[in-house]
Amino acid sequence: MDKVSYNMGIATLSRGLIGFLSLIIVGILTRVLGPDGFGRYSTIFAYLYIFTAVADTGLYTIMIREISRISDKKEEQKIASKIFTLRLILAGAVLIIANALVFTMPYDMQVKLGVLVASIFSLGSLLVQVLVAIFQKYLRLYWVSIFDIVSRLVQLAIILVMVKLNASLIEFVLAVAISEIIHFVLIFIFSQKLVKIKLTIDLGYFKETLKTAIPIAISLVLVLIYFKLDTVLLSIMKPAHDVGVYSAAYKVLEMAIFLPAIYIGLIMPGLSRNAIKNTLEFLRIFRDAFNIISIFAFYFLVYVFLMSDWIIYFIGGDNFSSASHVLKILSLAMFLIFFGNLGGNAIIALNRQKKAMFIYLVGAVANVFLNIILIPKYSYFATAGVTLLTEAIIIYGMYWLLRKELRSVIGKSVFSKCLLAALIAGIVTMPLLDSFILASLMSLAYFPLLVILGVFKIQDLKKIIFLKNQENTMVAETNTVL
Repeated sequence: MDKVSYNMGIATLSRGLIGFLSLIIVGILTRVLGPDGFGRYSTIFAYLYIFTAVADTGLYTIMIREISRISDKKEEQKIASKIFTLRLILAGAVLIIANALVFTMPYDMQVKLGVLVASIFSLGSLLVQVLVAIFQKYLRLYWVSIFDIVSRLVQLAIILVMVKLNASLIEFVLAVAISEIIHFVLIFIFSQKLVKIKLTIDLGYFKETLKTAIPIAISLVLVLIYFKLDTVLLSIMKPAHDVGVYSAAYKVLEMAIFLPAIYIGLIMPGLSRNAIKNTLEFLRIFRDAFNIISIFAFYFLVYVFLMSDWIIYFIGGDNFSSASHVLKILSLAMFLIFFGNLGGNAIIALNRQKKAMFIYLVGAVANVFLNIILIPKYSYFATAGVTLLTEAIIIYGMYWLLRKELRSVIGKSVFSKCLLAALIAGIVTMPLLDSFILASLMSLAYFPLLVILGVFKIQDLKKIIFLKNQENTMVAETNTVL
C-alpha cells in the first residue's frame, strides 16, 4: 500500500471531520458572541498570528528538510532535539514581547487579556508544528490527524459547557488554550516513539541554523503579514463588527487551504531529497503534485463561490449575511493559495528562498499599503480584494522563479481540463442554488467530467478511493501527458 496515498486518504477524511467540527465551533461562537464579540475573538488570534509568524523562523521547514536527508538515528535525534529547543526558546521570547506590546495597542481590555490567555495556545501550536515534521518524514500523519480530532472535540466540549454557563469572551479563548495544551502533550508523547526529543542547548548549531532559516523566516513573515495583518489593520481602523464579518468568511478559507498543506507536507521530503541529486525526479514529483492540486483547487473554487450564501448562513446565521460577498472574493484567493503552497515549498526544497524574498516583500508592501488606503472607505471588502490581489502577485513571482530555475515547470493539459470541468459543473449547479443538498450533489459532477476529459481513468479513481496505489507512486498514471 502506498504510504503517501494512505496518509493522504486518512488526512483528507480527518480534515473533513475537523472541518465539520470547526464549523460547529465557529457557528456556536458567532451566534453566542455576535459580530462584535466574534470580531474581538478574531482580533485576539489575528494579533498573535503575526508574532507566531516571527517565532516560526522557518524551523518547521528546516526540520523536514534536515531529518529527511538523514538515515542515522542518533544524528536525527540530535538535530530534532536542537531544533525543538530552539523553537521553544524563540517562541517563548517572541510571545513575551507580544504580550507586552498589546497593552500599547488601541484595544479594549477584553482583547488585551484575551491575548495573554491565547498566548498559551500560540506556544503550544508552535511546538506542535515543528514536531509534525517528524510524523511527516515517517509518514505517520494519521497519528497527527487523530490528535487534531481529539483536541477539537475537547474544545467543542468545553465551549458547550461554557455556553450553558453564559461564559465570557476570555473563557471561550481559554477553551482554545486548554485544547491546545492537550494537543501538544499527545503529539509530544507519540513523537517520542519515532524520535527521542530532549532539550539540547547548542549555541553554535543555533547560530548556523538561524543563518539558514533567516531567508525562510523573512519570507514566512512577509507571507503571514499579508495573511493576517489585514485583520489586524481592520481591527484598528474599523469596529469589531466589521472584523467579525470578515473573519466569518476568512474562517472558510483557512479551513479549505489546510488540505493542500497536508498533501504538500507529505511530498516535501521527496522534493527535498531530489532537489539537488535528481532534478528530473524533483520535476516529476512537482508536476504530479501540481496536477493533483489543480483537481481540488478548481472544485473548491466553484463550490465555495457558488455556495457562499449557504456556507455563511451555516457559520453565522442571518447576522453575518454580508460575509457571503466577502467569501466570494476570498474563494478566488483560496484557489491561488492552493498553488502558492506548492510553489513556496518547492522553492524552499531547492534552497532558493533568498531569491524568493523579494517576491514576498513586494506582496507584503503592496498588501499593507493598499489596506491602509482602502480599508477606511471599503472596510472588509477592501481586505478581501487586497488579499486576492496580493496572492496573484505572489503566485506570479513564485512560478516565474521556478521556471527560471528549472526551465520547465508544469504541464498545462490537466490544468486546462480542470478549468473546463469546473466551468461546466458551475453552470449546471447554478439553477439549483436554492437547495443546498441538490446544489452540493450537482457540484460533484465535476469529478465524472474529469474522467470524461481524460484527467484520470475510473480504475485510477478506484485506486485513490481504496488507497491501493503501488508503493512510492505519487499519483495514479493517467492518459494525459503531464
